Amino acid sequence: MVTENRRRGNLGEDFAADYLEKEGYTILERNYATKLGEIDIIAQKDNFIAFVEVKARSEDCMYAPREAVTFSKQRKICKAAMLYKMRKGFNARPRFDVFEIIYDRYSLEIKKFTHIKNAFGTESVHGFY
Repeated sequence: MVTENRRRGNLGEDFAADYLEKEGYTILERNYATKLGEIDIIAQKDNFIAFVEVKARSEDCMYAPREAVTFSKQRKICKAAMLYKMRKGFNARPRFDVFEIIYDRYSLEIKKFTHIKNAFGTESVHGFY
């Protein structure tokens, strides 16, 4: 059974993936899960591979979705990205993005979104490169 939060999360991730594809990104993975952490979207464009964390909140939320990407969450994403790099091997430069979505609480209509490139770096994990 899919929870309401998961359903809303899926809508946000689908929107973000569609947007990225329209912007010329190739989606390599969705919901890449490891013991170290999970990455919502892994996408490549030009010489970059973007590890994208998607955060969606209703418009009446007291804080911006990007604020939910805490240092601890960043660390998990970086570790999962490092594992992805080791398993898949890639020459593209890594980048850590946040895709934030604001939606209407009742209709789930997307009111606003922001793709934040380079939202955080690999300071969370040593030895990434």
